[in-house]
Amino acid sequence: MKIIRTAYLDNNATTPLDPRVVESMMPFYLTQFGNPSSLYSLGREAKSAIEDSRIKIADTINAKPQEIIFTSGGSESNSTVFMNLLSSISPKKRHIIVSKVEHPAILQACEYLAKHFGVEVTYIEVDEFGVISYEQFENSIREDTCLVSIMFVNNEVGSIQPVEKIGQLCKEHNIHFHCDAVQAVGKVPIDVSKLNVTSLALSAHKICGPKGVGALYISESTRLSPLIHGGGQEFGFRSGTENVSGIVGLGKAAEISIKNHDKFTEHSIHLKSLFFSQLREHTENWFENSSDKTSVPSTMSIYFEGIRGESLAHWLNHQQVFVSIGSACSSSSKKLSHVLSAMGKDEDMIRSTLRFSVAMHTTEQEVLYAAEMVCRGVQKLRQMSPKKSARVNVQTPPYALT
Repeated sequence: MKIIRTAYLDNNATTPLDPRVVESMMPFYLTQFGNPSSLYSLGREAKSAIEDSRIKIADTINAKPQEIIFTSGGSESNSTVFMNLLSSISPKKRHIIVSKVEHPAILQACEYLAKHFGVEVTYIEVDEFGVISYEQFENSIREDTCLVSIMFVNNEVGSIQPVEKIGQLCKEHNIHFHCDAVQAVGKVPIDVSKLNVTSLALSAHKICGPKGVGALYISESTRLSPLIHGGGQEFGFRSGTENVSGIVGLGKAAEISIKNHDKFTEHSIHLKSLFFSQLREHTENWFENSSDKTSVPSTMSIYFEGIRGESLAHWLNHQQVFVSIGSACSSSSKKLSHVLSAMGKDEDMIRSTLRFSVAMHTTEQEVLYAAEMVCRGVQKLRQMSPKKSARVNVQTPPYALT
């Protein structure tokens, strides 16, 4: 019997459900299915479960439960903040500051507001490792600046932004500071009070929770207008019958991720070291696009000289190794990675880059198998490539399959 080996190293795109999360959700599909707005016991049980999850999310980021609004995910949470500019901000304050490496949910919201409502946007440059220029950011603040939005951890290269420093400056200038923390939960400590963020976006499916549910933290001192009107759910901010099972799953996933934070950091460092040691031994002319000093260890953006990342990803897929050529949210686009472009990478380097990302459930066996297949794939593609400048180590790895 043929042994089928797989390696899933695209956890920045999405993660599998943790069995404990599934267990917590199942009763709300089968037996505790009441509408949370109903007054009888079945509804009250659902409502209580939502509030329990609200407390868990609040504890995750050191917020108050009443500051947590459940949404459909990170994109909705981000868009909610940006679209509120139209109704809650003075017409005289229409200047936004974002970085060039934000998620498309942020960048496209900026483009929409600029095109249709005349909002002016300043895009902050990043260095070669994907970290913003704080000096440019500081110099970009104006009297009419109404919103700053900087992500905590980048989804493509894992770079960590100086959020606390940014938040302090925004606080001094009384500017709304929004943070997309979708890729940060469980990877870096999050304390909204210490970070001085006004609002912050979270998503369940990045932390082994269900798809289609997320949360938006809004400081209780901030007033935003609802985008969805109706029954007045979520403190009147987001009407509509709540996704009870999803919210319960998000709460459980957040609870687990916080408990495992230190363990996951150690696990990620170990897996990255293991992966890189195999690449160093069995292939050449590759390097990481980010820096260990300024990025999370769970994300590895790697440039392989002399090959096309899309071709390597396609070959790996046939070997049951699942990786990404960039952000899963925009990988279907033929455009070059805006993140790598902002970092100063040329077209050839961008097209020769793959992203590998691990999670708590990722095993050593997966990493070893992925490394083996990457080395094989790189060797095959370089032999086929008209570019002969790259030196290739053709030695068969000792762990290679027959």
